[in-house]
Amino acid sequence: MSIKQRITSAYRYIEPNLFFIGLFGFLGFPAYYLIWAYVFPQPYENLPLRLVCAALFLPFAIKNHMPSLFSRYKEKHFVFTICFCLPFFFCYMMIRNEWSVEWIMSFMAAIFLSIIIIYDWLIILICTTIAACSAALLGYLSMGNIGIGFHYSYLIVFSFSYFTGICFNYRNRIEIESKQLFSRSFSSGIAHEMRNPLGALYASQEVLLELLPETLTNDPQQHRLISNAEIHKLRNIIQDNISIINNGHNTINLLLNSIDSQKISPHSFQYLSINDVIIDALNVYGYQQKSDRQLVSFQINKDNLFFGNDILLRYVIFNLLKNSFYYKDKLNFKIVISVYSKKNETIISVKDYGKGIPLTAIKNIFTEYYTSGKKNNSGLGLSFCKKVITAFAGNIECYSTEDISTTFIIRLPSVTSSIVEKMKYDLMCHKKILFLGRQNQLLTDISHLAFFYNFTLYYKQASTYDITDINAIDYDCIVIDMHSIQNELLMKLYNHITTTTIKMILIHHLNDTKEIVLSKIYQPYLFTYDHIDELQKKLSTQIFTHKTPVNDVFKTVNITKAKIMLVDDNISLRLYSGILLKNAGYDVVEADNGRTALSYLQESTVDLILMDSQMPIMSGIDATKEIRTNLQYSAHQDVPIICYSGSLDEEHRNHLINIGITDFLLKPSSKTTLLNIVHKWLKV
Repeated sequence: MSIKQRITSAYRYIEPNLFFIGLFGFLGFPAYYLIWAYVFPQPYENLPLRLVCAALFLPFAIKNHMPSLFSRYKEKHFVFTICFCLPFFFCYMMIRNEWSVEWIMSFMAAIFLSIIIIYDWLIILICTTIAACSAALLGYLSMGNIGIGFHYSYLIVFSFSYFTGICFNYRNRIEIESKQLFSRSFSSGIAHEMRNPLGALYASQEVLLELLPETLTNDPQQHRLISNAEIHKLRNIIQDNISIINNGHNTINLLLNSIDSQKISPHSFQYLSINDVIIDALNVYGYQQKSDRQLVSFQINKDNLFFGNDILLRYVIFNLLKNSFYYKDKLNFKIVISVYSKKNETIISVKDYGKGIPLTAIKNIFTEYYTSGKKNNSGLGLSFCKKVITAFAGNIECYSTEDISTTFIIRLPSVTSSIVEKMKYDLMCHKKILFLGRQNQLLTDISHLAFFYNFTLYYKQASTYDITDINAIDYDCIVIDMHSIQNELLMKLYNHITTTTIKMILIHHLNDTKEIVLSKIYQPYLFTYDHIDELQKKLSTQIFTHKTPVNDVFKTVNITKAKIMLVDDNISLRLYSGILLKNAGYDVVEADNGRTALSYLQESTVDLILMDSQMPIMSGIDATKEIRTNLQYSAHQDVPIICYSGSLDEEHRNHLINIGITDFLLKPSSKTTLLNIVHKWLKV
């Protein structure tokens, strides 16, 4: 782990307590000046130095109100402040006070405090060494002889204090990390056990959907016992099930990410329609009876956008519906969901006319593990709902009258509010943006925005750009200077990213006399560039605007009859993928592990390989290494290998790229996703 990673980890560990640390430091340094100068006078005091330390601690106490630019340097400020204000300050004051007992004890306390705040032993060692040497040097320049009152036995005491503190703190940290690792492993195990049956169910549903006819045949030789209406109903049911399974997988991933980091990650946040999310939630919610849907009414006067994640908000709605339906047997029961605007916020009201909640229970309703007597209730649903809404920079409240009704009020800030703007600013540093154009004022302005927002900017000249670069880097947005790109390349780019979530901005210069004629498909992306402020607004808006990939379903037979090898130990998924690929016109061969696949490749050639990463006998990772490095498979060293995996975190993804994986598919993938990625790598 690098020093930068260690600093980041140490900062995240102590961040929840920074307010109290900042408040203590800001008030404590000036206060102790009064104590050591007037109550218990010391030979030397330094008020300006104490005020500097107090000023350095102040940002900890007001970190939520600091300018957005400060967040880029918060970790560096954190380490410098602790290093300067604890070991350096107290060592320097100890030297200037001629190694008095009071300041020796104070310096030891500073060592323990720095160890508690920065738990990493290496950072502490570096900081303490630099601080002590700097304090000794400054003391020597100030007073000459720094050995007055010093005794070598002090070094033994200081060393003992340091190493004892490090050992105890390290042991405590190991115990905490062990508990977190257990929690993560436990939740990952549950998720894995859920994914297997869900994956098989998903596969069977899409196979049924593929095999069922779209209409009733008129061929009298085929004795059909179901009507066209029944076929249509079956197809709708299967499509609904697929949608529910997709939602379940997405929810599992989000919940696992939340458990891992102890908070909701905002990296997937975008502008989304509240109306669309709630309607989608009501349509896919798992009602126990069809008639239950009629008990829910939805009222909205004006659709508003919110900044967040649609899956997470849908999860909140699901939880509130589940809690409400628990008392659906009550006379005149119904649920009313309303959306309306008030000042600078959007309010979602979920009101049920059920049993109601006692006043004594409402105050604990969002507390983890708290239950109100319902069976099979873990007490985690509403607490997680509160975490979700808090992550959206909103608030959720509950009001209830016993035996009459219960109302949950969700308040979400306007997308133009300052708090949402700050969230967007913080998220921009994780974005990757590609600029295709010339080295002109536009590139200069985008570079300035990259410095301000701290996002990663890639620059390529359109004339030499290779379209396959998109597969190597996961761009969030591509900005194109229209006067430096050929129509052929523009069409290739559009076709390449239309099935992804990558955003596109086409820029036309205001004062350019050259007329641009674009087809209608490009018009929504065209932006007339005049000033950096307008470019900043356009970029910030486009990055966080939700984009739904175009789902191109390939029903035409592939003329070239490309051969695809499926390598997976899951027979259901092989059956599912094989049927879809064969119906799309591809020739398909199967293997149940890496060794079987290698045996086939010694005798025959294929055009593309779909490879599961984890299999018995020989994994897909080991098989890929053999294909890429063993001359025995030289005919396949450049064949695209698509990794089929159940999890694709960034570290895992980078590892697979390094061994030769070409692209990735999350298991299980939909028919559209599967055919899109296969078509992308096989098209000429």
